[in-house]
Amino acid sequence: MSFDFDDFDVRARFSDLDDKMDELQQLLRDLPDEQADFDERCKIAYIYHDCALEGMVLTYHELRAAVDRKIASDTSLIPTYQEIKNHSDALNVIQEHCREETGRKVRVRNPKVTVQLTHDLHVLLSRGLPRRLPGALRKDMPLHRTYFHDIYEPQTIEAGMVEVCDGVDHPDFRAQHPINQACLFHFNFMKVFPFSDASGKVGRLLMNYFLMRGGYLPAVIHASDRQAYYEALKVGPEALRFIVIDAMDQAVDAGIRHLRDRLKLRSAVRSRVGRMANG
Repeated sequence: MSFDFDDFDVRARFSDLDDKMDELQQLLRDLPDEQADFDERCKIAYIYHDCALEGMVLTYHELRAAVDRKIASDTSLIPTYQEIKNHSDALNVIQEHCREETGRKVRVRNPKVTVQLTHDLHVLLSRGLPRRLPGALRKDMPLHRTYFHDIYEPQTIEAGMVEVCDGVDHPDFRAQHPINQACLFHFNFMKVFPFSDASGKVGRLLMNYFLMRGGYLPAVIHASDRQAYYEALKVGPEALRFIVIDAMDQAVDAGIRHLRDRLKLRSAVRSRVGRMANG
């Protein structure tokens, strides 16, 4: 489970992303009180677009209220609120998992994904939702589904999950760039497609585990790229990598623009205050 090589263009894009992440991190160091707002913006964008990939269109009000743990006034929206909260909590679990691995005195050198982790994420995403089977592996080949790439037969899912998770420990996989690891794992996980629902959500959370562990923002694959993403899952990991790199580029560019604007605004306010004080 590895890319044979990274061509010049791919390596250049990796390097460009690293430079942008350095600038983003410096802006956050310059604006420490913006961190919480920035994190919330990233989370809301991730959940909005990730749900849209599954055909679920959310409003900003629904997202903000659910993420802020506000009580839904419209009882008909409670399942929607619960699904958003579950998604938010699952993303928190992955982020905390990354922090634990990279923040220890003895840093965990290599990524690790277990079948139990995939099960736990699905259970969390299914929490409190009607007609869900938390953690239950798929038992049929769905006739009508959102994705149209080839997926494993039900009787091969359990072995397929073990193979995909064990592949993370292979030396060839460990030697890969984090972006390559993310794309390889996601492509192979989505071929297994272990759950009747939320396989895509689980797969993208785990894809972003590799990215966040590597020091990147989560890749937010936009709703407008939905068909291109589906097609990439049919074509191969190289096609998926282009989608993921584009998504990462868009996310970090948006973050830099927002923080630059905040920095300019603060500078302008300080200048006005200074002129008034000296006036």
